[in-house]
Amino acid sequence: MIERIKGILVEKSPTFVVVDCAGVGYGINITANTASQLPEVEQNVTLHTHLVVREDAMTLFGFADKFEKEVFLMLLDVNGVGPKMAQRILCGGSPKDLLAMIAGDNKAALNKIKGLGKKTTEQMVLTLKDKAAVLLQSTGLDATLTLASPSGLTGARMEAVLALHTLGVKDPAAEKAVVKAAEVLGDEADAATLIPEALKYL
Repeated sequence: MIERIKGILVEKSPTFVVVDCAGVGYGINITANTASQLPEVEQNVTLHTHLVVREDAMTLFGFADKFEKEVFLMLLDVNGVGPKMAQRILCGGSPKDLLAMIAGDNKAALNKIKGLGKKTTEQMVLTLKDKAAVLLQSTGLDATLTLASPSGLTGARMEAVLALHTLGVKDPAAEKAVVKAAEVLGDEADAATLIPEALKYL
């Protein structure tokens, strides 16, 4: 298994990077949380990785720290949650926020995360509630933690804000721009649509 990759960051986007390691460019899927912590292109970067092997493909997922990777792997224990969905779920907020929602049985907040339906949300809480509480306690936090940004953004909007952070846009400007973009595009707009629209308001 490929547990870690260290090299030069040669390409980056909100959900995907390419890291040059000894002349080999590794394409790695990332979360918005990890994207917000990346250095500039051509700088050194280290990502903790998980390799998913399928009949027709091998896909790498990368994380800024071991904690987020642990939460990602935990999500894969939920029936119906695959690697791509786990990646999307982690784009709905920080790993600690997600654990707090699960441990606190906060289905209303979980349902706001893009890609999570009612059935999957219920299965997630049923499967991971106790594990999430234990892991959350290991960080010094508990399930009373409330989720999302100070402005209450979640799901695609929060993903878009984190993407703007990777482009060097700070809060509150990033959040205000995304809120404006969402007003124009509507509640169903995904992060990929919100980001270019939000850039118009910076």
